[in-house]
Amino acid sequence: MVSGLPIDVEVPPTPKLPGDFRLPVCESWLLGVAQVLGVPYGMLGFYTSNARGGLIRDLVPKPGLGGINNPHIDLSFHRDVPAVVNKATSEPDGFLLLAARGDPNHRALTLVCSNREIAAGLSPQELLALRRHQVRTECVRSPSGAVSPYGFPFYAVEGPEDDPKITLFYIPDHREFSHRVVSDDPEAEAAYHRAVAVARERCDEVDLQAGDLLVLNNARCNHARTAFAPSLDGTDRWLLKTFVNATGWQRPSQLGGDVSELKWPSPLLK
Repeated sequence: MVSGLPIDVEVPPTPKLPGDFRLPVCESWLLGVAQVLGVPYGMLGFYTSNARGGLIRDLVPKPGLGGINNPHIDLSFHRDVPAVVNKATSEPDGFLLLAARGDPNHRALTLVCSNREIAAGLSPQELLALRRHQVRTECVRSPSGAVSPYGFPFYAVEGPEDDPKITLFYIPDHREFSHRVVSDDPEAEAAYHRAVAVARERCDEVDLQAGDLLVLNNARCNHARTAFAPSLDGTDRWLLKTFVNATGWQRPSQLGGDVSELKWPSPLLK
């Protein structure tokens, strides 16, 4: 967490929809710090809407819509775009949130809980159940009640016992569907929901205000956000977000196909 960063002298009203606006000072800090940690990048598809091209995403309240910008719902704990759910070759190592404008009522809190804290709050039996049995996310369509899978089943706890990687996953409810996390093993299903409760009990609450920059390690933390009531008068919370690939690039060899030893440093992963 870094506070007191300079922001643009004139921050326009918080946008309701993507528009032709720029925040050169905020954007420079966001991408500049991201480059110190690795390589900033955006995502296409779902993350492109309201993303100004994808590299920077604007997080602003949009009542009535599904997704993470709906202010009236609590966003439960999760890691961003986890590879175990999407069966991708990679996932964001981290991401940055920079506040161009904070919530004037201080209700919109970013919640952060480290994997070690979650593991410390679970019993050995619960951790073992989450290592042995997969959980999966299901979407329940309304009004039909039809159930369809989202992503792939995954193990919520992986890695060494002293430094486990814990994956919590969440899809914001939409007017057309709700979601649930289930397992064929009742013990694993109960342990997963207990892990979410532990994260809420042990998390740090961060009230991001103008000039605050939060760097989150996506491999070692799960995060969430509390519900809040926006005024929709241009004074609401406005965060800028970008993802970081901390492994970065390697310099190609001048002489052939081998890669030289010079690698981008990865302070985020360390």
